[in-house]
Amino acid sequence: VTIHFLNAGFWWDDGGAQFGIVPRELWEKEKPANARHRIKMSLTCPLILTGSEVILVDTGIGNRLSERERQIYDPEPADRLTNGLRALGLTPNEVTHVILSHLHFDHVGGVIDKSPTGEIRPIFTKARFFIQKAEWELALAPTDERLAAAYRHAPECLQALERVELLQGDAPLTPQVRTSISGGHTDLHQCVIVEAGGTGLIHLADIVPTTSHIRLAWNAAYDTNPLGTIAAKKRFFAEARAKNLWVSFSHDDKVAAAKLGPEGGKALQLEETIDVG
Repeated sequence: VTIHFLNAGFWWDDGGAQFGIVPRELWEKEKPANARHRIKMSLTCPLILTGSEVILVDTGIGNRLSERERQIYDPEPADRLTNGLRALGLTPNEVTHVILSHLHFDHVGGVIDKSPTGEIRPIFTKARFFIQKAEWELALAPTDERLAAAYRHAPECLQALERVELLQGDAPLTPQVRTSISGGHTDLHQCVIVEAGGTGLIHLADIVPTTSHIRLAWNAAYDTNPLGTIAAKKRFFAEARAKNLWVSFSHDDKVAAAKLGPEGGKALQLEETIDVG
């Protein structure tokens, strides 16, 4: 198994939203905000190669934002993800699996290409898409105003997909790759776990979007269940330490993946890191 950390670009999001109840005086020491109170974030998408499978985890923002949304988030050009594939000698048509941790715009938007005239086409035409069934249902038919806002981008993306496989709980996808429901950020948020040769990876997605969020109490205001996020962190951190697994982050602007230090002592401990590309 080989894992590459593709970068679908950088973008800017409100620092207060990313850190919730954590005072700005604390989080800004690690993630400095610009004049608009936004912090720089990446769009890290692990690519897992297992021989015959080419597995992409999440897809970034894509190119379908409105002009106002582009002004707010200031994302880089959307072709950075496909260019990353091509740099490895791959095309989007060679991706066999796309696993979506959840269906917020910065994870699902890159499944489609939207032309200036509004024409939509799927990018990963040969891939099977793996999404939790209840996440899919909520995204297409949100049950309250907050969910409607959170998933407002999802229907346009999902309706373009053909080979969707809806999961109901934790699921093995290959002998080395499985999904595991974390909850917390969304009710059916799922992490991706890779195990091979005595090591591997847990992609924490938006349970731990940046290295600063390794602290148990530092969680985003976007989380639907902050206590669930804390419980998921404890569970996945314990598994990573017990099985010698790396962990990776969706949005840290400098670190794509890291090895956790020993439990106890200072809350934020990283023994080794892989930089964002």
